[in-house]
Amino acid sequence: MKPIMTTLLLAVAAVSPSMAGDLEEELLGREKSGWSAWAKRDTTAMKDTWTEDAVQVVAGAGVSKGRDKIIADVSSHNCQMKEFEFSDSNLRQVSPDVAILTYTATQDTTCGGQKMPAKVYSTAVYVRQDGKWRSTSYQETALE
Repeated sequence: MKPIMTTLLLAVAAVSPSMAGDLEEELLGREKSGWSAWAKRDTTAMKDTWTEDAVQVVAGAGVSKGRDKIIADVSSHNCQMKEFEFSDSNLRQVSPDVAILTYTATQDTTCGGQKMPAKVYSTAVYVRQDGKWRSTSYQETALE
């Protein structure tokens, strides 16, 4: 009985509200850094933040499969981002090594003369690899 109770207590502690709040802030910070790096075409900052098999779907811009492709697309995009802001974030930690972060992003971005959606709902799936949280899937849905 003791091993079962210990396992249960460890599982509850692994996703306690205070730890989840800290993780939400950490991952939200990673998202903000990623958006800033994207705006500046700063691929150096992005190399260690994606899994090798990551997928990114950007509303109005398309799909990139694999870390190398994501980085190549970031370094070559023809977009200008004036500003962005996040709101309504929520974290669901589905296991000790998998977390799903959702948030609403507003932006003032133009790509190739076309305005990007001003408001998107973003879902970022993170996995813990070698002790680091890395993005494995990012998906945007235009809200406007």
